Amino acid sequence: MKPEVKREQQPGKHPGKQPAEKVGEEPNGYRPPTMRGGNPLASVLESVINPMESASKIHESLALAYWPRVAGAQAAAATQADQVRDGVLIVRTKSSVWSHELTLHKPRLLQGLNRLLGGRYITDLLFRAQGIDRAEPPQESEPIAEDLVAVLLEPAEKIELRARLQALYTIPDDRVRQTIAARLVQEAKLRHWRLEHGWHVCPRCEAVHNTDHRLCPICRLGHT
Repeated sequence: MKPEVKREQQPGKHPGKQPAEKVGEEPNGYRPPTMRGGNPLASVLESVINPMESASKIHESLALAYWPRVAGAQAAAATQADQVRDGVLIVRTKSSVWSHELTLHKPRLLQGLNRLLGGRYITDLLFRAQGIDRAEPPQESEPIAEDLVAVLLEPAEKIELRARLQALYTIPDDRVRQTIAARLVQEAKLRHWRLEHGWHVCPRCEAVHNTDHRLCPICRLGHT
């Protein structure tokens, strides 16, 4: 009978246990979570949202909201979904290492995001190592919550917003309907506030921007 050989245990390590994942640290062994199935409300949302003039804006808002779920806890703590422009979701990351790692997983991330959205609404992901700060104070060029509460929409803006809100009544899920409605109201007031404070309307895509150029930054890229 062979004598039992005992393996030396390295200090600080326990057999059968893996080191705990540090959320938000460098992406050692990072893999996006698998999005199994689809969004059960996707077909309902698609039938209601697509006929609306603001359909693209609503899908963009949902893409921002779904990013942490698609990226997973580790990447969500190291990133911040910033905005969607022309189908491109722009994500800020805490380091160039994270930007590189997420770029490697771009196909899988895109697939998971569009699966939740119920269609190919996001065509690309752009990762920028600009750092994240969820507690940063609002910049002077952006309103605070109290500013938006005080915004009074013009009659034409109210009519347009009312039409968009009425189109949401067929959504059976109260929580989803209220979330989208709140987002539409906020976007309408934010657009009004920005125009009052000197922002410009891009003549090509009608997005508002705070630059000295005639076209917004995204449209200038396609114009050159």
